[in-house]
Amino acid sequence: MNKKFIKGEDVWDNYWKRKETKIQAVIYRNIASFYRKFVIKRVLNKIIEEEFKKRSKLLHAGSGTGEVDKDLIQKYDITALDISKEALKLYKFNNGDKARLIRASIFDIPIKSSTFSGVYNLGVMEHFTKEDDIKILKELRRVLKKNGKIILFWPPKFGISVIILNSTHFILNNILKRTVRLHPEEISLIQSKRQVNEILKTSGFKLKKFYFGPMDFFTHCIIVAKKT
Repeated sequence: MNKKFIKGEDVWDNYWKRKETKIQAVIYRNIASFYRKFVIKRVLNKIIEEEFKKRSKLLHAGSGTGEVDKDLIQKYDITALDISKEALKLYKFNNGDKARLIRASIFDIPIKSSTFSGVYNLGVMEHFTKEDDIKILKELRRVLKKNGKIILFWPPKFGISVIILNSTHFILNNILKRTVRLHPEEISLIQSKRQVNEILKTSGFKLKKFYFGPMDFFTHCIIVAKKT
């Protein structure tokens, strides 16, 4: 097991264990869960249904708790991959045995090439450097079939959730002198559509759709790209 895997596993296991007692973190997690269930799930359903036929084989790469997959697993053949055993425990709790679960690094997916019609993730890419994002996308490209597509929900620097989260951290830590980290650090937020195009082209994808707007309350850039 490489160091990258170990580091990622520790960070995300701690996040998903939900043993945090600080009231700020409890409130944040409840809000995030509500947002996933009642906003993101609806938007993801719409995008997936527009891009893929029913029963298509799809990989949720960085699945977390699977709250957004509750409807999709009724219509598609979903494989959920996450580095965190704690996340996958919650995924199984939320969805039972309706999806195949794989605990592995997104950098090294234990699936043969050209397996999936589509891959999607939400709130994953911003936690890695640009160089690592390219490595991730190349690995996602490997497991995609010819003409397969990826769907990425990738927060921009100017997104509402980023602004609120950064402001909250500033108030808690700089003004109130607390030591609070509500969410793993986001080091690669989108700055422009041009930036996304460059990363996708380098990784072997062609951008098909780019959306930022009210559908998810200006939180993510929603990206659809096709394997070239």
